[in-house]
Amino acid sequence: MTISKKHTLVLLAALMIAAGSTFFLLVIKPAPKEGIYYNVFKTEHGWGYDVLVNENIVIHQPFEPGKPGNNGFRTKAAASADAQNVIEKIKSTANPVNGQKEEQRPAGPPAQ
Repeated sequence: MTISKKHTLVLLAALMIAAGSTFFLLVIKPAPKEGIYYNVFKTEHGWGYDVLVNENIVIHQPFEPGKPGNNGFRTKAAASADAQNVIEKIKSTANPVNGQKEEQRPAGPPAQ
């Protein structure tokens, strides 16, 4: 029994597609990020950031907190520094609202 050239070409093409898909999934596609990290983004009025935990946004901060208006951070570096500060407070189990003015804090006892 012989395999025709047409069947050989189809089999070869299927193997090439399978190999290419495997290469893409294992090498090219980045692994999902785990843990806590941030992304800085440009807004209409400056810079903002998102804090993510296992690729889920837990804090979306498009403007500079504690300042009147909806202006973002003046620089990308300032937004990045604030995001890093928030992450450090979260990691140390400190309450992230410690830097807020008294009138900005939620009512009730501090979170434990």
